[in-house]
Amino acid sequence: MKKITAIAALLIIAMTSNAQDWSGKIYKFGTIYPGYYVGEKGDTVRGYFMHNNQVQNQSKCEYYKNETDRKPTQVFGPEDISSYMVADKLYRSIHYSGGLLAKPLKFNLVTNDGGITTFLFYNEMYEREADGSIKNTVVYFKANDAANPKPLSMQDFGIGFAKKMAAYVADYSALSTKVADKEKGYGMLQIDKIIEEYNAWYKTK
Repeated sequence: MKKITAIAALLIIAMTSNAQDWSGKIYKFGTIYPGYYVGEKGDTVRGYFMHNNQVQNQSKCEYYKNETDRKPTQVFGPEDISSYMVADKLYRSIHYSGGLLAKPLKFNLVTNDGGITTFLFYNEMYEREADGSIKNTVVYFKANDAANPKPLSMQDFGIGFAKKMAAYVADYSALSTKVADKEKGYGMLQIDKIIEEYNAWYKTK
């Protein structure tokens, strides 16, 4: 179990290194930036949105019709809209809130979009890493798949990775076989490569 946790931590570091900028140098906290939100019926509304910190952005979306407005026109929760974009960050509302037994809808940060979308979810207790950054979980969500309707984290693949991941990408039989046969380059540490290969195939469907 400790080995799996260590591997998951390495993957999280790798994913986070490719994530959006949180330095505050490009996009400041507490400032509004252009973006859009998508309603439950698929309607896209453009405007301006408050850029809060990693945790605050997961719970609410503050929409401003005009850049000069002092107060938000509307404040949406994850149950109100399907997604929103603020600055360089895209959020989608999914049933993932840190692995709790009850999984309410939360806005999760999209880091890689596709047939299998990769998200980051930040610890809402502000638990921090050694470098001071907020701890986060890499989350995977497969689109349009009734057999896999729930978001998964690395812990869900855990022991028996090859069998579980092969089943997860079973609709792409060539990739599934590579994973199941434990071909070099298709292990747990290469999950980002596996998902990238799956997404490239998914685009051609």
